[in-house]
Amino acid sequence: MNALLANIIAANSSGSALGGLLPLLILAPLIYMMIVPQRKAKKKQAEMLASLSVGDDVVTSGGIHGYITFLEDTVGHVQVDTDVVIRVNKSALTRISPPADDVDDEPVADLTEPEPEVTERATGAIVADPDAPKPKSAKITKS
Repeated sequence: MNALLANIIAANSSGSALGGLLPLLILAPLIYMMIVPQRKAKKKQAEMLASLSVGDDVVTSGGIHGYITFLEDTVGHVQVDTDVVIRVNKSALTRISPPADDVDDEPVADLTEPEPEVTERATGAIVADPDAPKPKSAKITKS
């Protein structure tokens, strides 16, 4: 970096017109490549926030998925589960999720193993297995 700065200073001190334009020619594309994509992203985000409406599926910057139930000026109410509504800043809503595809009529196979059937006695008492060995009782002696 110091060598580049030294070259720029040397080119400017020589009085050459090309030497004065050289730093500008180097920095202009870099600045353009940094600023223009940020402007485009900011404009796209502002358009998305302006197009929000109740019922849109959204994703927050924290990765929470839900749908909008109410919109205020700067706050949106997002329902994430049954009876669970969170209030988030509109700026935290990063994208609108695409609508879910229609579900096929074909049922999905359940690949989980069935749980073993458990029978309970009417008394609710725990009964030991009759074939299991019984523990030996310890005898208490007075000393």
